[in-house]
Amino acid sequence: MRAAVFHHSFEPLTIEKVPDPEVHSHELKVAIQTCSICHSDMQFIDQGMAPNMKPPIILGHEIAGIVEETGKDVKKFKTGDPVIVPATITCGKCLACKSWNETYCENITHIGIDSNGGFAEYIVVPDTHPYRLPYEYRFEEGSLISNLLVGAYHVAFDRVNIRAGENVVIFGSGGFGLSILQMAKLREANVFMVDIFDWKLKEAQRLGADAVLNSNKVEVCEEAVIEMVGGKADIIIETIGAPRTLLQANNSLKKGGRLVLCGYTDNALPFLVGRIIENEISLIGASGAPRRKISEVIHLLEDGKLSLKNMITHRFDLDHINDGINTLRMGQTIRTVIYPFGLNEKTKKAAK
Repeated sequence: MRAAVFHHSFEPLTIEKVPDPEVHSHELKVAIQTCSICHSDMQFIDQGMAPNMKPPIILGHEIAGIVEETGKDVKKFKTGDPVIVPATITCGKCLACKSWNETYCENITHIGIDSNGGFAEYIVVPDTHPYRLPYEYRFEEGSLISNLLVGAYHVAFDRVNIRAGENVVIFGSGGFGLSILQMAKLREANVFMVDIFDWKLKEAQRLGADAVLNSNKVEVCEEAVIEMVGGKADIIIETIGAPRTLLQANNSLKKGGRLVLCGYTDNALPFLVGRIIENEISLIGASGAPRRKISEVIHLLEDGKLSLKNMITHRFDLDHINDGINTLRMGQTIRTVIYPFGLNEKTKKAAK
């Protein structure tokens, strides 16, 4: 099969022929129709962060596709079924999985980090893992549901428990930040967005942000955030993972507030532990997109409570994946989607 392979940081991905993954009795082979590029992919490509699987590795974890082949003991799926492939594979056997806390799974595997991912034509996963994609959704929408929307739901409903009337500041108006914005508004919070691109902030306003701030247009970001909110924030959600924004986020948080870190990075925290202690700050990590939450996200989409409009801004085939990566690198995209088997006429028109 053809795949875009990661060998070293600070180098382009290379398009190569690699062996097709083998299908065992309780596995599915999925022909990947779409895989969107996530900020965390850029941590490996541009920031020097090392994936857990020793390279060469195929990155990409926001996957939707069609069941191409089933193992001999697979009963739940058949060839031709459209599916979402969640970003993390859990064992279903440990105490965490059995108690519905799958993001704490003791044997969790991250697709595109611990094993080969979605920037390829095919992937093989356990038959317990995929989620059937309703026929009314396009594959690229399935890619966004698989990780982006479900991950945002996990942040707002599971990890933070946002309450009505709380002031929430989100650093980063990319796909994840805009998804968390929508979830926080469902919790009836006051939501404020911070970014460096006005066009992304306009999307945040369209999705219901109470106010927005371009941090490149103010002298001191923290002071501008506090002025925008009308005081220090109850909750700050940092989706970028950069030392500067981590520090700005901490400095904008009120005593007793919650600082939520969900921008995947290996950076060290750039602030003093003493300030966390003295101000009784709750430091909350948020990772993963629980498979069991997919149905709840789909219900919210069906009820018109969430929007995917304008979330996909660029589309590329596999041969041009490095051009797609550059849209993220240059801040030109909310979500860029890769089509491993190429763009059809309809998606070609959407890509222009």
